[in-house]
Amino acid sequence: MSDAPDPTIQACAAPTGARRTAGAWQPFTGGGLARFADAGMGRIVAMVVTFALATALTLGWTLPTAWWPVVDRAIRELPEAGPTLAHGRLHWPGVTAGILADSPHLGIAVRIDERSPLGRTADLQVELLPQALRVAGIAGFIEWPWPADWNLSLGRLEARAAWEAWRRPVLATAVGAVTTLLATAWCLVALTLALPVRAAAFVLRRRIGLGGSLRLAAAAFSGASPVLGLGMVGYALRWLPWPALAAVVGAHLLVACLLLVWGLFSRPGCAAPARPANPFGPGAEAPRRRRRQGNPFG
Repeated sequence: MSDAPDPTIQACAAPTGARRTAGAWQPFTGGGLARFADAGMGRIVAMVVTFALATALTLGWTLPTAWWPVVDRAIRELPEAGPTLAHGRLHWPGVTAGILADSPHLGIAVRIDERSPLGRTADLQVELLPQALRVAGIAGFIEWPWPADWNLSLGRLEARAAWEAWRRPVLATAVGAVTTLLATAWCLVALTLALPVRAAAFVLRRRIGLGGSLRLAAAAFSGASPVLGLGMVGYALRWLPWPALAAVVGAHLLVACLLLVWGLFSRPGCAAPARPANPFGPGAEAPRRRRRQGNPFG
């Protein structure tokens, strides 16, 4: 028995000829996605990081637009002196407290007595409790106890100076974290889908290898990232409510899957294996007779 590989499987496993890396520059059409399957891994990584950074920069515009004004108003409502955070507890002068500033996106409040009711009108509300920081939203709330080694003054002047000093580092950290998170998530999802995409390509007789399936999936999820960016812009401009923003994440995944299928169908088809010639078929004797009648000294 011959050890040669099956020509059909070999033809479907990897493309023949030179890679078409010159045309791999945009992941928004089926043809553009199909070319990324033949591109180098460096090009794919660069594209994934670029689209993740673009989405994170959109978040970097959303935060100063929707949240930073609320923080500025809350700082202006702080007492000039008195509030301190020491030994793991928030000390607030007097007993009057409540919502310092709010908007449809964010609310900031101080609650001296945890049992006192405090309404919530924003999608996300940050509450300063005597012993913890609480972040409450539609899905519930989460608390972080105040560190015992902190000794901070929360007067208006001190809080303003600290916020001005940390405003840009906080924004840069958020952009960097979102870029890393998105790029890592897309690569992990592409790695998970590489084998199913390769199996689907074999069934559909599309010429693509396992590495090409990985690159195609990564390009498809990167191409769907503008859906996330548009959702964040719509939420910041109050065109979309919070539940609609959550639905945008699901829409992003659906668009990525549709792009992946489009790119897979845009791949070249597998070449049909050549059939061996039938030595006993019609016309098989004529060439042999011509070879016998030829002049061996011609």
